[in-house]
Amino acid sequence: MRARGNPILHFLDRYVGIPIIATLGRLRRKRLLPAKIETIGLLRTVAIGDTVLMSGIIADLRAAFPRASLIFFAGPSNFEIASMLDGIDRVIKVPIPNLVAGLRAVRSIPVDIMIDFGQWPRLEALLTLFSRASFTVGFRTPGQHRHCGYDVAVKHSSRVHELKNYRRLARALGVKTGSLPFLKAPQKGNVPKTDYAVFHLWPGGRRKGLKQWPRESWLLLIEETASWGLRIVLTGAPSDRDSNDELISNVPAAARGFVRNAAGQSLQDTAATLAHSRLVVSVDTGVMHMAATLGVPLVALHGPTSGKRWGPVSKKAIIIESPLAECGYISLGWESVARPPACMEGIRYADVREACRALLAEDSGSSQVERLDVSVGVSGMKRATNAVV
Repeated sequence: MRARGNPILHFLDRYVGIPIIATLGRLRRKRLLPAKIETIGLLRTVAIGDTVLMSGIIADLRAAFPRASLIFFAGPSNFEIASMLDGIDRVIKVPIPNLVAGLRAVRSIPVDIMIDFGQWPRLEALLTLFSRASFTVGFRTPGQHRHCGYDVAVKHSSRVHELKNYRRLARALGVKTGSLPFLKAPQKGNVPKTDYAVFHLWPGGRRKGLKQWPRESWLLLIEETASWGLRIVLTGAPSDRDSNDELISNVPAAARGFVRNAAGQSLQDTAATLAHSRLVVSVDTGVMHMAATLGVPLVALHGPTSGKRWGPVSKKAIIIESPLAECGYISLGWESVARPPACMEGIRYADVREACRALLAEDSGSSQVERLDVSVGVSGMKRATNAVV
């Protein structure tokens, strides 16, 4: 059973997990931070994008505890990306949602400190509670009732970028923070030999349908990009391969030969594809954060999610947010409203096209793409900044 985005598991996590955590957590006495820290556990069992953001915290922990062993406890969905992070000594796969097997995996290695990076799942809080850690740290997220079992509970805020929240966890241990998320660019794999752009159309998570930009807009962008002489690589999960093929079948014949379907390749190969591209256009998902940390020119499309909360951390990125006032309401990934506005439909194709042209011109200074000025604040368009620093 797929864990992330599963409404049944979400229901059980809330209505069974909350009373368990509340009861067991209050029976446990708070402990003091160990005087000697030799092993640090980091727990995050879902979300590729969240895991990528954690790379900045891992760098800060490595600087603060250079001799400590850093153990990442990851779930099946983020195990591969966790294995790609610098500074991690070992990655343990935690079978989710199998509670017994998950507990066994988390308890397989005793750690001096366990840091739970989960914002709302009670399952991760429960795994932390029963880990063989001498000291635990996690979020006190308003309305989620998951913090009772931690030795130190850190306030989680929906008003700041998630990287800032992660830094609060590290600061609770006395760690100086400030490192930016980073992925090492893999060697070239099976990537096009000529200049190309990467388009990532398909978000993940429970509200993924609300994060999709209209297919008609993608088709226009593919045709336009091909007219600039760039190849186009469409990335995605294995389950997105058929959707990519369907989209390609609707690309005008003159541009169809420029498009390649790369859905289903490994994250390592996806990272290589992103790293050697001229441009990436992505909806809000893990691939967007991967592109940002690899430092490639990026156009990030945000509709129901806010760029302030989940935008790319990169000086080479342009964030385009929906101009509709009701948008940006998803903070933890599953929030809903009675009548969801058509946030992604509010993102104008013309704004995305102009952002792409501007980034391509800046990146090479070539005359292939005409240089254009992109104004901040026009139709939700703005430069991504390192305001989280």
